[in-house]
Amino acid sequence: MKIVYFIDHLRPDGTQFVLKQLVEGLSARGHQQFVICLNDSWDAELKRKLEGFNAEVRIIGKPALLSGLGWLSILKILNIHKFDVAVTLLLYSDVIGRTLGHITGIPRIVSSIQTRDEFYKKWQRWIVRYTARWADVILLNSRYVRDFAIREEGASKEKIVVIPNSICVEDYLHPLGHDDLRKSLNIPKGSTLIGMVARLIHQKGQDILLKAFANISNFQMHLLLVGVGETESKLRKLAFTLGIEERVLFLGYRRDVQKLIGALDLYVQPSRYEGMPIVVLEAMAAGCPVIASAVDGNQELIQDGVDGWLVPPEDHIALAKAICEAIENKSEAQRRAKAAQKRVSEQFGVDKMVLAWEAVLQGKPL
Repeated sequence: MKIVYFIDHLRPDGTQFVLKQLVEGLSARGHQQFVICLNDSWDAELKRKLEGFNAEVRIIGKPALLSGLGWLSILKILNIHKFDVAVTLLLYSDVIGRTLGHITGIPRIVSSIQTRDEFYKKWQRWIVRYTARWADVILLNSRYVRDFAIREEGASKEKIVVIPNSICVEDYLHPLGHDDLRKSLNIPKGSTLIGMVARLIHQKGQDILLKAFANISNFQMHLLLVGVGETESKLRKLAFTLGIEERVLFLGYRRDVQKLIGALDLYVQPSRYEGMPIVVLEAMAAGCPVIASAVDGNQELIQDGVDGWLVPPEDHIALAKAICEAIENKSEAQRRAKAAQKRVSEQFGVDKMVLAWEAVLQGKPL
């Protein structure tokens, strides 16, 4: 099977994490794969890994798309390679991939919705809905996104398939030492570390976490915010206004999340909306206790009181209460963390996800 993926950019975010898993898994099963990155924003290491899995990667670039030359370049690729299936990921990839896949007669077009994209403008929403007619399958990573996909993205009920995201637990079993991490960050030995790994954007709710953190009178507790994004300056100002700036560390982008996340005492994901966040799966795989907002795919990953904590979205008071409960009752936190690690190992394995995707791409029933 010859597969072409359309993706907006190749920065190392959640959707790109799924792409890497698919390319690796399907390459091992003998499929030929081609990745078309629409924007000229890409991570060299991610590109190298995709190519290492025998996928050809082509960077088109925004200027080329705007001039029309990029469209012609993509058309040439599609006409030469005669792909069996096209996979579209993210906004512009859905529009461009569906359109050009339809024009060139690619037999099967699969679009993946990885989150509830609340930020679309009206014209973007219209064009996404219009091109949805050319997708043979609308693939979701969470059943909680289903109604949104039908209502806002123009997905036909008959075309929807749900395949959860996945993780390899073995990759997270050798974290940094607790003391080593604290030493590297110049934090006193024995301090409690709470962490969050996500783009610094409104959707992810770092502002809610800062407000919750300010309501906790434990001065031996530090908060790590890992990631970059457009709200960083606002978040830094908020931390200063709340008087917690000395206990909040902005670590920027880190390549060692697999080792870092297991060295935390608690992982928190207070998102306003989600699909099925990879980083929550990562925290579960690492055996780190998790608190998440009760939205979308978070609710499929975390069972409140069983393998983590769920709190109402936008409620920093409830979040602060849950953080205190998890930190003060370490035995219960570890019990839930172990249950989460067991659950993710049994139910969210990479091989299972790859096989499900393969069936969908080949038009076979799950």
